[in-house]
Amino acid sequence: MNTDGFLGLVRRYTDIQTLTHEILHEFIDKVVVHHRENIHGETVQKVEIHYNMIGHVEIPHMNREQTQMYVELFGRNDQSRSA
Repeated sequence: MNTDGFLGLVRRYTDIQTLTHEILHEFIDKVVVHHRENIHGETVQKVEIHYNMIGHVEIPHMNREQTQMYVELFGRNDQSRSA
């Protein structure tokens, strides 16, 4: 892990106006998309993002109530992918 290098990269891009392929390639090493599953009547699909220099960062799963609060605060549902 090279957290100092990653933080330096983050500092370089504090005001991104347009997300380009070049920026994505600097930040992301790989993306792993798992098979869809039906768990308790809900379709879920795990997606892992492995970042350059720091690896995979586990984001906690949000339940429906937390997701609804997120939508109300930010005006959209970016949690359409389930972890």
